[in-house]
Amino acid sequence: MDQSYWISSWIENKKQYPKLQKEESTEIAIIGGGLTGLTTAYYLTKEGREVMVLEKDKICNHTSGNTTAKITSQHGLFYYYLLQSLGKEQAKQYLEANQQAIENIANIIEEEKIECDFERQDAYVFTQKQEEIEKLKKEVEALDYLGFESELVEQIEVPIKDKQKEEKEDQINIQKKVLGAVKFKNQAQFNPCLYAQGLANKIEERKGKIYENTKVIEVKKVEEGYEIITEEGKIKAEKVVIASHYPIVNAPGFYFMKMYQVTSYLIAVETKEPLFKGMYINSEDPTISLRTAKQGEKRLLLIGRNGPQNRC
Repeated sequence: MDQSYWISSWIENKKQYPKLQKEESTEIAIIGGGLTGLTTAYYLTKEGREVMVLEKDKICNHTSGNTTAKITSQHGLFYYYLLQSLGKEQAKQYLEANQQAIENIANIIEEEKIECDFERQDAYVFTQKQEEIEKLKKEVEALDYLGFESELVEQIEVPIKDKQKEEKEDQINIQKKVLGAVKFKNQAQFNPCLYAQGLANKIEERKGKIYENTKVIEVKKVEEGYEIITEEGKIKAEKVVIASHYPIVNAPGFYFMKMYQVTSYLIAVETKEPLFKGMYINSEDPTISLRTAKQGEKRLLLIGRNGPQNRC
């Protein structure tokens, strides 16, 4: 399979959207049709604003459609670092914003009745290295200082194999190779493409417009707002939201100078044995990410592997 499981799961039923091939005008133009752009459009149309989404390919077909699709505030061992580098106020703001985002997604799914395999799951950052244990302890202390309930646990449900002992020990003993984990309760996971389609349906119901295969070439500031030039069309907008993978406007920020490439992969596997509950990621490099996903009445095991400094 050369597509992600999420994309392949909806491709036959995905709604197709037209390409912009004329001049139009709108109150707010959103560049990027991933989850950020669609969520922005969803909230704006809900408030009665006139919105147009411009996607260069297909909605939810890039970063959003190729993610592990964990909805969690737990991004590796991150909060001790935030606390030390930015202070309590900003670290707490980041944590609370992520927690609120989980609830926002849950509320949208419930309110709009979006079928997207949404499930509440606990999340874990685990380690197999003794030298990482102190980092886990500092992370829990930092979270406690920020007023967030986390837990340092010694055992996790998912079995992690030690290759050197694989032939000598049974699966229960192999689990002991995990030396500790930081647990976040009541996080979540879903199918992001099915969720994106649900958002897109509501955007159109509220008279928002979505264009696919519409690459933005240039954004110009004009007296009455902005002029957006695409390959075959043009849009006049009062306001513009750039929700692409990286900003297509070079200044301010010169973001392109800070970008670098990384490689990661994720495979989906059918197993004969019952699968674990929860979502897992290790604290050391290279990164290993584990979760399960619904496939009808069955469940798939999703295994991800990343290089240094690339959390999934």
